[in-house]
Amino acid sequence: MDSVANNLTNYASKNKSSELFIHFDKNIYTNNDQVWFTGYMLKTITSLERYNTLYLSLISNQDSAVVVHQKFLIDKGYVFGSMTLPDSIQSGNYRFVASTNIKLNGKPDVEFFQPVTIKSTTINPLVANLSLFKANDEQTGNGSILLKALSSDNRFISDADVTYTIGRNTNILKTGKAKTSIIGELMIDYPAGKINEDNNEVSAIIKKNNEVRYAKFEIPLKNTNRYTVKFYPEGGYLISAIKNKIGWEVKNLEGIPTSVKAVLFANDKILDTISTNSSGIGSFSIKPLQGLNYSVRLIETNNLIGRYELPKPLIRGTNLKLNTALATDELRMLVESNFENKVFVVVHNFETVFLSSELNLEDKKATRVLLKLDSVPKGLNAITILDSTYKPIAERIFFAHYDDISHLQINADKDEYTTRDSVNLELKILGKDGQLFNGLVSIALVQGNRLTLVNKRNIIDYTFLENELNALPPNLLGVKYSDVNYLEDVLLIKGWRKYKWPEERDSNSDYERQISEYEYSGQISKNKKLLNKAVSINTIAANNINSFETDSVGHFSLPAHALLTEDKVKIWLNVGEKNYLDYTVKLNDPSVEIKLYQKNLSYKENSVKMNVMPSISEGINSLAGIKLNEVIIKKTKDNDIGFAKGTFGVNRCGDYVCVANILNCQNHGIGTMPIKGKSYFSNGRTVVYAGCSEVESKPNFVVLKNINVPKEFYVSDLTNKNEPINFATVYWNYQFQINKKEKVPLKFTTGDLTGDFSLIIQGISGNGVVYGEKTISIKKP
Repeated sequence: MDSVANNLTNYASKNKSSELFIHFDKNIYTNNDQVWFTGYMLKTITSLERYNTLYLSLISNQDSAVVVHQKFLIDKGYVFGSMTLPDSIQSGNYRFVASTNIKLNGKPDVEFFQPVTIKSTTINPLVANLSLFKANDEQTGNGSILLKALSSDNRFISDADVTYTIGRNTNILKTGKAKTSIIGELMIDYPAGKINEDNNEVSAIIKKNNEVRYAKFEIPLKNTNRYTVKFYPEGGYLISAIKNKIGWEVKNLEGIPTSVKAVLFANDKILDTISTNSSGIGSFSIKPLQGLNYSVRLIETNNLIGRYELPKPLIRGTNLKLNTALATDELRMLVESNFENKVFVVVHNFETVFLSSELNLEDKKATRVLLKLDSVPKGLNAITILDSTYKPIAERIFFAHYDDISHLQINADKDEYTTRDSVNLELKILGKDGQLFNGLVSIALVQGNRLTLVNKRNIIDYTFLENELNALPPNLLGVKYSDVNYLEDVLLIKGWRKYKWPEERDSNSDYERQISEYEYSGQISKNKKLLNKAVSINTIAANNINSFETDSVGHFSLPAHALLTEDKVKIWLNVGEKNYLDYTVKLNDPSVEIKLYQKNLSYKENSVKMNVMPSISEGINSLAGIKLNEVIIKKTKDNDIGFAKGTFGVNRCGDYVCVANILNCQNHGIGTMPIKGKSYFSNGRTVVYAGCSEVESKPNFVVLKNINVPKEFYVSDLTNKNEPINFATVYWNYQFQINKKEKVPLKFTTGDLTGDFSLIIQGISGNGVVYGEKTISIKKP
């Protein structure tokens, strides 16, 4: 058992990561909108004091362009900030991606994603869509993909340049270049008989004037099942001759959970009818016998379609059964084997063993086990059954102390409010048995139509479920942890971990991870040569003035406190030496590296779509629809529009040229450094870049990228009747303290907007993370 504990410790040391959660005020924004947020460092891989900077990027899901990137101060594990979205930002789906200044093995130690939707009033000059037009023409043997290029106000985009590829990686079936027609369309043909799962991806680059768009589409495969079905035996394996509970999950080809009814077969004999719910999940029980093949066929319009084989049952095996995976202070389970053997039961969290016991099992006779969970921490834990040689043979996850999640009680003084009215709330954090706790929370009151279920995230779901289990099936209630039936289903199908942790048995127990920090550094040279003595430098950011010295060869690193300013306040770096024109300053801003890392992170868009087995059979044409996928651009080569062949990144003035040859383009993030004397597009016209003259001629005035400090939420003047108060975010508070001993009232006022508003409150308490929400109605007086 000591060896098992060591394996878990090694596994945890290699897989431990920080946890960061960010509460954004809304998840639907407009162009030129204000974004407010609070970040919480829930777990860290090193001392909390080393965390000082949050790097936050807004990235387009369409082409992975970094639209906005800013840095914010992390102080004692908290980060408070705001940013203004560009007025030119286009409508679409985006994601915020956050990282910290701590590196783990050369990469950011944590990433947090928040999906958002942008509803822009700016007309998008180019919207590109791909869809299936014809699966197979009988005369030519070709299929056809239809590309449509329109503006967001439905104007045809004619003569747009299109470069397309059919295939994946090195398996390329066809490439080509063409132009859209007078009605903005292009038909792309492909040999239908050669399409398979390795080459059925169509990707296109569409260019018109200064605009560039990317689109992807997967050609539906002929004669393939229109649904994917997966089976999850409780404990991990199907065991012969004893009763087994099996979770199962159904999705359509687009990955959308599907509610279905089906028939369970043993060979060709019908055993039972089974079904999945709106999340595409269900469960059933069988006692499999050797020599029989078990399968499931889906029911569609009174017809059976597909055949999905269950895993083959083990001749000799052991499983475990839980009546519920949501435990209080104790958990009951059954352990059963189809042969007489000795096993060990271990309760752990993939890091520490909390409980262990030996069991002697009889042939096909279930043994009842009661687990006392006093020493087991709150949250997801695992029960692992080991055989007599300590090899894992069954495993199941459960939620310990589920009844002890903090509850935020929100009491309002009225059921309904009027415009420019006073709202008085009383907040309490309650634990099990009504115990009160202190807390520190962020609060947002926003228009109800500025929150969408598909983008909704809360700190409890993230801490206890999503951070542990990654992508989860959608839930129509939005708050996953409070839906008991949903949790039971999810913990059943997510309980099979493939026993990765025992592999640490043969690994190096002295494994150490490399923890370092991103630094804002630089190098000063004199007459293009290394210095032979230290020189003095100063940073000036309004009233934040600091003095430093380089090392003897001119290298320096700037501490985070020297970069702190309010938003849009410039920081100047001054070389405090005579004859400063002899000196050259080269800066290394980690934002360049982090933005590239964040935009290339694998990301799949959320979806709360639910599918029901159609009442009529659909042909392959029914799958033709617009499907825009994320495209990761690693390298772009274009010989048509004369890109500047500069070095990748931004220059010392912060100038760059995007892939569309636009100087400092906000829609495409960094590109290549502009070249002095070259022509670029800027604000709708062609300009000749004059160079980074100020920095080149006066190195003692180098502009640095700042770290933003928090600013207060703007409170409107209610007495000024001439000032309309039409903000979608009526109230924001990033650090509100709740006292368990005293009543701490929360007061704020409404604006001029009416309708339903959502009050979202979340943060941390003396009993862990806490979340609460309430709907507030505002009407005209």
